[in-house]
Amino acid sequence: MTSVLICMHGKSATAMRDSAEMICGKQEKCAAVDFKMGQDLADFKAQLKKEIAELDGSPICLTDLKGGTPFNTLVTLTKDFPDLKIITGTNIPMLLQLFVYRTQFDKADLVKELLSAGQKGIFQYTMVAQGDEEF
Repeated sequence: MTSVLICMHGKSATAMRDSAEMICGKQEKCAAVDFKMGQDLADFKAQLKKEIAELDGSPICLTDLKGGTPFNTLVTLTKDFPDLKIITGTNIPMLLQLFVYRTQFDKADLVKELLSAGQKGIFQYTMVAQGDEEF
């Protein structure tokens, strides 16, 4: 089973994990690390390092924002953990796919599936004539 680390600003990581678990059930080998306002960067990095080591050193890491502190800190940790896979711009459809398929796909195929699910999860509903609605 591929391990998962969700790391985002504020309480987003914990909230996203909790929301996805409402749909998919409680997950093993899944950690959520929230980057809190005013948190010391060295403490944050140490917390991530500890979680990654406990998750076998090679989780798929999901972040919210390319160039943000969670993303940048994970990138620096690839020196210690070269097998990390880091994906940014995470949304719930991506996390759901990860939870559903992480026991079935190898990591490379899983990453491709997550990127596809993330893009397909973006949708704008527009009102159409009655009877013509498509979801």
